[in-house]
Amino acid sequence: MRRASKIKISIIDGSFFETVPKEHLFYQMFLNILRSHLEKKDVKIPSELLREIEKSLSYITDQTIIAASQKIDKASVRPRLRIMAEVHTEGNPHGSHYPEILERTVNLIIQASSYEEKVAELIANKVSDIETFTIRHKRNGDHIVFQSKF
Repeated sequence: MRRASKIKISIIDGSFFETVPKEHLFYQMFLNILRSHLEKKDVKIPSELLREIEKSLSYITDQTIIAASQKIDKASVRPRLRIMAEVHTEGNPHGSHYPEILERTVNLIIQASSYEEKVAELIANKVSDIETFTIRHKRNGDHIVFQSKF
C-alpha cells in the first residue's frame, strides 16, 4: 500500500514539454556540439562564418532524416543517430517543482487558453469533486490543472 500512496496519474498537454519547437532543437543541438568542439580544440572561426554555419544547420529539421541509417562511401557500417532527451525539473509535473500535483491524484494539465472554460465545463459535467488550479511552467507559461483525488 505504501507505493499506491505515491501514485500520480496525469494527462498532459504537449505544450508542457515542447517549449521550443523540435525543428529548432535539432539544429541548435548540432550547433552546440560544434561550438563545444571548437572550444575544446581552441579553434577560432570568424563570426560571419559561424552565422553561415548556423544558417546551414537551421535546415536540419526532419527527425526521420536525422534518424535514418546513413550510407558512407567505403564504410562497412551504416551509422544511425538516436537522439535522447532529458527533462528539466520544471518539465516534469510529477517532480518537486510542482508540489500542487498531489499524490493519489488523477490530473488533466492543459495550457491556459480560450479552451479553458469549455474544458472546465465539460469536466464539471462528467466528474464530481474536481479541483482546478493554475501552475506556472518556467519556460511555457500558465497551465490549468484539473485534479481529482482518489
